Amino acid sequence: MHNGNSSGRGPVRVGGWYIKPMYLYIGAAILIVAAIVLIMRFLSTSLAMHFGAFAGILLLVGNVRELIGQSYGDRGSTALLNVLVGGGLIFAWLSQFFGVLLWVPALILVGIATPLIFGRSSVYRGYLTAARSAVDTVKRTVVR
Repeated sequence: MHNGNSSGRGPVRVGGWYIKPMYLYIGAAILIVAAIVLIMRFLSTSLAMHFGAFAGILLLVGNVRELIGQSYGDRGSTALLNVLVGGGLIFAWLSQFFGVLLWVPALILVGIATPLIFGRSSVYRGYLTAARSAVDTVKRTVVR
């Protein structure tokens, strides 16, 4: 590739930008190190965490459609509970790769799911009421 410099050591054109080759090498090295770190974390994560992530994905895939469906409120099934637990499992798995802060949403999701075990219909109605009021508040704020 000819970039207008006879020595071949000048800036390289990437898109509409001119970038020094040294910066491209540094960027490539950073990407390679990040990929190696993620692969090492993946391999060092226990089989139980991978199993939990797979179970979480199954719970999400199997229940999101029912949760979004119109008839969910009429039946009061366990789809909300399963989606919350599945999300918690996936966040717990992601925390093994991207840091301990992802345990916070995992714990929150499982904490929200726990009361659903005891009184599914009444707790679900409470969650729906809170969600609807939050959506109404956001709508009123955005419309202003």
